[in-house]
Amino acid sequence: MASGDETPVAQQVLPPATDQPVAKLCAKPIVTTADGNALPLACRNGALNVTAWKFYATISASVLGLGLNPTQGQVVSAMCDDMAHNGATRAQEPNGYRLARAYYGWTFAMDPTEVTCQ
Repeated sequence: MASGDETPVAQQVLPPATDQPVAKLCAKPIVTTADGNALPLACRNGALNVTAWKFYATISASVLGLGLNPTQGQVVSAMCDDMAHNGATRAQEPNGYRLARAYYGWTFAMDPTEVTCQ
């Protein structure tokens, strides 16, 4: 059932992912912020916002495409790759991580804003 500007979305693989999401999906309009981010990442019911995923799909492609069972080191490497090669900024990449974490159900205890790249 739709709630205001939120619409449920059928479960599907969202590129660059190759696995089905663990999270429920929804669509909600995004707003871009002064630091280049797009919000909200989720709908009120906690479902992942497909509109935000599509915004981050290019700049955070490495972390969004990691899959269900990466190591924490692989996640950090993917985040650094996004910042080095895909155009993600330090302000944007933590949200790419947050989307991937919700999509795949990762349980890492890490702060994406503290990632350091070589």
